[in-house]
Order: sequence, then C-alpha cells, then structure tokens
Amino acid sequence: MSLTPAIKANLQGDVWPGLPKKFQSFMFFQVKNNAAFKSRLKTFIPKITTAKDACAMNEVMKKAKQDALKSKTSVKLEPLPGINISFTSTGLEALGAFINVNDQALVKKDRKLSTIFRQKQLRGGLFEKGMFADLVGEGWDTPEELRKHYHPARENGRAIDGVIMVTSSIKSDLENKISEVKQHFLAEEGEPLNPDTYVVSKDPSVEFTFSRDGNVRPGIHKGKEHFGFKDGISQPLLEGWDEKVPQGKEPVATKPGMIVCGYDGDDMQQPAWAKDGSFLVFRDLQQQVPEFEEFMNQNAKHAPFTKDHPKPGEKLAAYLMGRWKNGTPVDESPHDDTNEALFESNNFDFAPVTEHNKCPFAAHIRKMRPRADLEHDHAVIMRRGIPYGECVTDAELAAKKTAEDKERGLLFVCYQSDIRNGFNFLTTRWASNHYFPDRKTNFVGDDGPGIDAIVGQRLEHHPERTIGLPDGQTPTKSRMKLDSWVYQRGGDYFFTPSLSALNNELTGPGIFDQEALQRLREENED
Repeated sequence: MSLTPAIKANLQGDVWPGLPKKFQSFMFFQVKNNAAFKSRLKTFIPKITTAKDACAMNEVMKKAKQDALKSKTSVKLEPLPGINISFTSTGLEALGAFINVNDQALVKKDRKLSTIFRQKQLRGGLFEKGMFADLVGEGWDTPEELRKHYHPARENGRAIDGVIMVTSSIKSDLENKISEVKQHFLAEEGEPLNPDTYVVSKDPSVEFTFSRDGNVRPGIHKGKEHFGFKDGISQPLLEGWDEKVPQGKEPVATKPGMIVCGYDGDDMQQPAWAKDGSFLVFRDLQQQVPEFEEFMNQNAKHAPFTKDHPKPGEKLAAYLMGRWKNGTPVDESPHDDTNEALFESNNFDFAPVTEHNKCPFAAHIRKMRPRADLEHDHAVIMRRGIPYGECVTDAELAAKKTAEDKERGLLFVCYQSDIRNGFNFLTTRWASNHYFPDRKTNFVGDDGPGIDAIVGQRLEHHPERTIGLPDGQTPTKSRMKLDSWVYQRGGDYFFTPSLSALNNELTGPGIFDQEALQRLREENED
C-alpha cells in the first residue's frame, strides 16, 4: 500500500521517517492515577509529532542546507522539536486497553469479555512479559549488570508503564519541551501554562521515575557512535513509502508491515486499533571505548592481512563490524577505506556466500542482515538510536581503561511489528549464535562463523566468544578470541500507538470493561 497523507497524519513520527534530532530525552513514567492520566493524555495528543510533521521537518532541513550552500555560510540550526509516546503492556492496562496474564484466566469465564479479548487484545508474548522477564528469564541478561530502574518494582513485575521521548536540535529547546511535558501531566488542574512555576498536583497522574538523555556527538564525530563507526547506514527502505528505490545489490525494499502494524508483511493479525502502530524496543548499551581500542591494537598483529596494514587496529575493527569507521563496506573494499564513493555504500550482498574472503561471516552487519545468505528478509528492524555520554578522553586512551567517573554508550531504539521476529530474533538467534550464518562449517571449521563481536551475548553453556577471520584458506584456520566491550544495562518493550488509537481506544471509555473485569476479580477471590 502506498503512503497516503492520512497514514502520515496517523503515524507517530519516530516510527517513520524518524524524528530529526541532535538531543533526545527518554522520560520513563509510571501511571499513578488511571483516570487522571487518561484525561491528560487526551489533551496531550495534539503535542505529538506525526510522520507528516517529521516529513515537513526534513524539508526544512533540506532547504536550510540548500540555502547555506548557495550563500556559502553555515547551516542555520532550527529547533525542530519532536514528541512521541509509547506504552508497556502495563501502561496499556492502565488505559483499559490490555488484560494481564492473571486476569486472562478470569476473562475466559465471561463469554462477552472473552469475545472482546480475542478481538481486541494486542498480540505478542514478549511485549506482555517485558524485556527483564524475557532476557533475564532466558539467561541472556544478568540482573546485577542492569540499572536498577529497569528491575521489577511492583506486584505486576514492571517498573515502567511508558516513555515519552522528546527531541530537538537545540538543547535549550529540548529542556523547555521537557518542562512542558512535565507540567502537562504533573501540574495541579487549572494551573496557568508556565512550565517554570506551576504547582504540582497532590494526586499527580504519573510519576516520571527516571530519564535517559542522549546527544549526537559533536564536530568530526557527528553521525558516529562511540567506537567511531558511522551509524545509521543501511536502514531498510519501506516499499511504497520511501522515495528512494534500492539499486544494484542493495537489499530489496521491505514490506511496510514488517515495521508498522496492519500492512503487507505483518503476520501478527493484530486488532484493528493497532494499525499504524509499531513495537518499540529500548536497549541501554554501555560501551568500553579504551578497552575496545586496546584490544584492536594488541590483536591486530595476530589477525590475517592486518599486521602490515597502515592502520592495523582499524582494519581488525572493520573485520568485526563489517564496515570501516568511515562507513566503507568491507565487502566492497576489504583492504582500503579511502574511496569516498563507498563511505555510505549499500551496494553489496556478501556473495558468493560460500566464502568470506572479504567480509567475515560473523561481522556485525552480516549477522544483522545476511543479504545473499537468505532468500528474503524475514527479520528487519528500523533503528533510531542515539549516543549518550562524553567522547572518550586522551587520558582514558592512554590508560587503556574507561575512567570510573565516565560513562558512554548507545541508547538503542528500534521499531518492528513483531518483537519476537525482530529485535529478539536478531540478537538471540543470529548475533549470539556461533553457527549463524548457517551451513558455513565447511568454510570456517566446526566452530562455525563465531559470535557477533559487537552485540552478541553468551549463555553459560555456549562456546567462548570467538570469530573466524578470512585468511585465504578453506576452511578458515584463523580464529580469534574476543572480549566484551558492550554491556547490556537494561531496557524494555513498548507499543507506539497511532494517533487514532490514542484519540479513541486509549482515551475513550476503554477497550475492556473495567467494571466487569473488577466484578470477575471479586467473584473469584478466595
């Protein structure tokens, strides 16, 4: 289905085409008063940035760049603020739009509620569980390594009901928007619109429990994550939505329904109210930059084709990522990163798939999107992350260790129509699987391609972290042990509803009859 003005006006802007930003704050909250929250959410909806708004922002930025080019001046920076909102399953429950697992057994005893449940309940077991129960329960995440904010805090096992993300290109504008958001949900009813002097309600609708703030790195580091790699390259293009059409060896366009609910490619059969919504995964990733650089410098001497390279450490890092730091694909240029035409190239497919003489089978970008190794993309996400923390210091690099008072990383965000087939599948079945891509043991030996060196996680019964590297032999004999430089600090699973769902199902009478549900609870009390 082609993108229409109605879809643009109904879709939250960060899902597609993405909110422009230099600064971003994720304001996590718990609902404290269901009725008050629903009432204030209703009047908050006009503040939400739609896809239509985001497209208009992109045109403003495009014109500013053209004007700067003509006048030979720097680009005039516009604030272009954005606001989106997303909910965990408990957040939707507070709005009468989700029935938790404990109540589901009761609902089945009531014919009317049971029918509505089958028709209206949002589908997705991982979304219902949340990230902590999912990844800690499966053994991927270690509770002690997660920030306390993401730990279960209540009887329902969830610490977070939702997140409001605020973006801007100017920090002072971001701070003003954050104050406006807080006033909207926290101020005493009838307070004048002054985000600096309002009186907090004695019974606030929500509690903003914590926030995570990110910013695009400054100067020459702009557009790069903290390890120094250009980020945001090779986003999936949505068929019929994005103007750009894949060329040459680029991956074919993605069905919109793999990212946005209710379209071709979405096999979840969600209720009608979920259309134009998307599932958001937020992942708090801490990066150990000095340790990463030291590993590359020390181990490059042991890697094939790197010892005599002018930048041996960078070449080893390129092997592990699948791109050089400036974005050049290793598959197109395995030994050199100087061709500017390749800096953002996406014109490669890793063929022939029976060898990895250029890009290692287990390189990060090959694990995340195997291209020619698969007949079609069946696990695709739309990434929207932003770095956090200051750039690494010379003192840290000299000490080869991250300072105790310094922290940096990536606030990873992605959208998909199915968390299990998106984020969860990519990270647990591909990135952390030593034997993916499949059927490669004849070319890399019995230990398989290896783990994704960047985001792969290891369960206790898994092999040690290693990767097979191209060495000109078949099967590959070169294998390198890997350290970990990215620590998982927690996160959660959310649903980003459409504007129509916010205006109707989520702020109206409620999808599920709360009085009938309460009667069922009382009737079934011991």
